[in-house]
Amino acid sequence: MSASPRLTDDQLMLRDTVRQIAENNFLELAGEADRKLQPPIENIRTLADLGFTGTFVPEEYGGLGLGVLENALMYEQIARSCANTAILMSVTDGATPRAILHLGTEEQKRRYLPRFVSGELFSAWSMSEAEAGSDLGAMKSRAVPDGDGYRLSGSKMWCSCAQVADLFLVLVRLSDAKGLAGIGGVLIERGTPGFTIGQHLDLIGLRATGMAPLFFDDCHIPAENILFPAGGMRDLLNVFNADRIAGNPTICLGVAAAALNEAADYVASRRQFGQLLSDFQGLRWKLADMAIDLEATRALVYRAAQMIDEGNIDHIDVSIAKTFANEAAMRITDVAMQLAGAYGLSAEYSFERHYRDVRGMAVGYGTTEIHRNNIGKAIAEGAYRA
Repeated sequence: MSASPRLTDDQLMLRDTVRQIAENNFLELAGEADRKLQPPIENIRTLADLGFTGTFVPEEYGGLGLGVLENALMYEQIARSCANTAILMSVTDGATPRAILHLGTEEQKRRYLPRFVSGELFSAWSMSEAEAGSDLGAMKSRAVPDGDGYRLSGSKMWCSCAQVADLFLVLVRLSDAKGLAGIGGVLIERGTPGFTIGQHLDLIGLRATGMAPLFFDDCHIPAENILFPAGGMRDLLNVFNADRIAGNPTICLGVAAAALNEAADYVASRRQFGQLLSDFQGLRWKLADMAIDLEATRALVYRAAQMIDEGNIDHIDVSIAKTFANEAAMRITDVAMQLAGAYGLSAEYSFERHYRDVRGMAVGYGTTEIHRNNIGKAIAEGAYRA
């Protein structure tokens, strides 16, 4: 286990710059995006115009070559102002371009990566199906050889950013091998004949991420759109470890920080029984517990990000950080609602939105139960020791 990293001057400048951009441009309309179920894609264009998209992409493809920790700092700051923008950013800047960078052909890299950096392309990725969530090996969507390419049939569920994405990484069955051994990845562009994006899926939170199902009806894709063949899931999962830390838990961290700050401001201004709420010891203890959760989350997430940047990808550290971040964010946002009383339940304020936005994070990108299974297995088999 390595220590939590001390941020460099460049990292601190990146963090503070992105926080200021988000506060100035995204915060005011965050609630409206949630109410209207309207993805704030203009916020991603703002970030692109300022040079903050595709930052992990190497310089040879037009990016800055930043690490996972720098991406985590960015998404955390964006999430403090607008969780939906942070999800859009982390998805379009996440698994699909990362997978292309690490698993794609040189032609695929040159075709797509510079366009992610410029903000010309938005991406999404999809693996879940109606009967294949945590059990990815049960997926049924299939691509079969067809002339000079492949013909894809099936459907996908819960695809974040689907309604705004231009390029999709889709996991499908590419061979008859059982379980994950038969799964590969294909790239599909919006507008491909036979590919349909369904209606918006309205969940409890993150309601402005353009989540929708995907449908494939004899959708023909060229052979060069195969990103990795059947049997390549292990390589993809290593890519996902970086993306899983850069996005999901850092967004929880940013939303939780916003909830804590807003709750602290509320109790410092609200008077009951002749004194400020912040003068009550019991409420101070609640704030203290929120801060403890927040700082423990930040330490775990930053450490995991640093380890990935150093080449030490440990899926147990990733599982520990994500699980703790998901559950700490739920605790923090729940207590923030409680401290605000009835105001915390009102849609006119952000307290209830913060809770709704983090609740689904314990399901997405691997449920906390699945991650606990990973951690417990490593302990039982001796791969992890304190």
